[in-house]
Amino acid sequence: MCAKVITPIGTPTIWWVAAASLLILGFRWALRRDWRAGAILAGYAGGYLPWFFLGERTIYQFYAVSFVPWVVLGVTYVLGMVLGPPGVSPHRRQVGVTVVGCYLVVTALIFAWFVPLYTARVIPYHLWWVTCGSSWV
Repeated sequence: MCAKVITPIGTPTIWWVAAASLLILGFRWALRRDWRAGAILAGYAGGYLPWFFLGERTIYQFYAVSFVPWVVLGVTYVLGMVLGPPGVSPHRRQVGVTVVGCYLVVTALIFAWFVPLYTARVIPYHLWWVTCGSSWV
């Protein structure tokens, strides 16, 4: 048995780090008045807050596509913090590069796992079940 589906599910490592980045961005904007953090938060707010006024409507996951630029900017901001500012010690830079490099490799591998679902390729049903789980049935 095979399955063929296009799903808007995102790469989990990107969306989870983006969710965590909201807290980091909030603290950086509130405590350090970092305009970059504020700009990214404004992008999120501009896309997300109007949906609170449309509570009676059905909201589909594909509407999240408008958030992708802000998600990417939030993740990039956090990864830049992990790398460290210019002038940090070589050891600190090496640790930052290692962490960011590992994150990017894991994210690329997870994205590769989801490519059949993003492109509606026919896959064995058991792989679809493992990837999407019972929430899709």
